[in-house]
Amino acid sequence: MAQQESVLVLLKHCQEMRRHESLLRFFTVFLVIGCAAVFFFTYHVIRDSNQKDTFNPAEYSRQQDRQGQNLKKPNAHLTTPTSCNNSVPAEYIQWDHQDTGLVHMQDFTYDEKKHALVVPRGGRYFVYVGINFRMPDKDEVSREVQLLSLKVLKYSKSYEDNRPIMEVRDSLPDDGRRETRTVYTGQVVTLEEGDLLRVSIYEDNYELIDCSGETTMYFGAFLL
Repeated sequence: MAQQESVLVLLKHCQEMRRHESLLRFFTVFLVIGCAAVFFFTYHVIRDSNQKDTFNPAEYSRQQDRQGQNLKKPNAHLTTPTSCNNSVPAEYIQWDHQDTGLVHMQDFTYDEKKHALVVPRGGRYFVYVGINFRMPDKDEVSREVQLLSLKVLKYSKSYEDNRPIMEVRDSLPDDGRRETRTVYTGQVVTLEEGDLLRVSIYEDNYELIDCSGETTMYFGAFLL
């Protein structure tokens, strides 16, 4: 009887040892897998970090170019010409395009002979123009109404013709009060590289232009 109990105790002990051995193997495998996962994770993090830190001249150049394009979009703002008070009626209005005061041009150029802004590259632009008109000093008042017209025209190489892209009209009474009218228009227009933008008014509107400052007469465009 005592011998049987000893055998049973020995069997239980062996079973307990096997159970502990199985648990030990399980934890060992789990530990190995965990260490492997940590190793691969650390390896990929370090590799990605090294790749990001590696200087790539081509990619850097492309990024700088994209940033430069965004920061330097074509734009122009022209104002009252110095010859405004002595201006004579012409087919298109002349503008002050020298980089002084409120005048500025980025990529745009100005054709002095054609009195036109030259579009540097194709795209969607916001084009605008504004002119102040007022009746001149005179002894007699006619009581007539002076019609005002302001038109922006586009000349394109694709069809070689002047086409109005914006036009606005107003009126100014000759009642002795020397009232002022600010005629303004602006809108989004699709333009092509090399297009010419010009402004036209009625011939008898020239003597009504307010030449008192560079804020009374302006013309411009900017790429959206």
